[in-house]
Amino acid sequence: MRRAHFLFFFYVAVAAFASGCSATIRHPCENEFAKLDADFEGARMSKCEARKKSFNIRITPENEPINPSPWYAFRVSPKQSGELIINMGYTKAAHRYRPKRSEDAVNWRLIDTDRISERGRGKKVKLRVKINDTPFIIAAQELFLIDTYDDWIDDIVRRVSLKKQTIGASVEDRPIIAVKSEPDVDRKKKEYVLFVGRQHPPEVTGAFAMLPFLETIFADTMLANKFRDHFHIIAVPLMNPDGVVRGHWRHNANGVDLNRDWGPFTQPETQAIKNLLDQIEKDESGYLRLMLDFHSTKRNVFYTQSSSDVTNPPKFAQSWLTRTRERLDGYEFERAERHQSDLPTSKNYVFTRFGAPAITYEVGDETDRELVRESARVFAEEMMENLLAFDSEPGD
Repeated sequence: MRRAHFLFFFYVAVAAFASGCSATIRHPCENEFAKLDADFEGARMSKCEARKKSFNIRITPENEPINPSPWYAFRVSPKQSGELIINMGYTKAAHRYRPKRSEDAVNWRLIDTDRISERGRGKKVKLRVKINDTPFIIAAQELFLIDTYDDWIDDIVRRVSLKKQTIGASVEDRPIIAVKSEPDVDRKKKEYVLFVGRQHPPEVTGAFAMLPFLETIFADTMLANKFRDHFHIIAVPLMNPDGVVRGHWRHNANGVDLNRDWGPFTQPETQAIKNLLDQIEKDESGYLRLMLDFHSTKRNVFYTQSSSDVTNPPKFAQSWLTRTRERLDGYEFERAERHQSDLPTSKNYVFTRFGAPAITYEVGDETDRELVRESARVFAEEMMENLLAFDSEPGD
């Protein structure tokens, strides 16, 4: 067994063993000024100590080893007006996400930077927050939970007459939902595009891009209608519902990074995607033309195959991103070419198996939200234009 594969399976075994312990406390922690709790979906507060005029809280990951995406979310219920001090301490990571505040879990605003101070290279963070008589949530990013996905899927399926299909279930038996669109007319070849999202729970800006991207494909426009007449579309917006509900930093309920499980397919969430890909490959007239995987990181970047890799359609990434860049104003992004590696990621697996362009669409953690949505629509339009321009069936 190659060393990389051995380390991966060792990691899975250790992670699965470690994941039995919850890293989020649910009971409240209070003093005369306020009460803090983490008794809601998406919450993460691993320890809380109430002092006379402040709180000390600890944020720990679901298990280790883990990438540094230190998610936190907790509720503050004030008992009087004034200013509250919350001292946050991290283990195994430094502060990454600028705190956001919401009274209704729908509308969010950034906490002013002059009310945030860091020490110990980001291991300790002090928040000074104003309180009145209204409870509010402080979180690393906006809460983007299962109900939001369900409402969005039901709405778009109804409006566009799409097919909603449960393709599998998570470790904790939450449904993995796919939205599908098929051409009305049978064609000699069946060309597929696959879009997946939210493998990693904190990466909500990827979701902010994915939904308007899909809305553009499913819109009642000449371009979108032509695209849907030609391509079979499969979209799985939420691959890791358990991690989202649990407030995980990165992993599923078994403590496994799903984007390191494409190939081994040890987890039910990735097995559900594999079944879709198997069906495409078994169809002699079926061809996968593109896979996009929506994520978030510290900047806007697209991870693609290298220019020397032969994709089908050829040079899709170069053409798509070049044409989109010409149309965008204010949305800066990088194309980062990556050679194939032993890592069992979606990008590596899909390209190796199908030869199709397999691209990781990464959105910056703090990129302006409206700009994320606007640019996603442009990326979707240019994606459709580029794929329709190619006649890429082998042998043609």
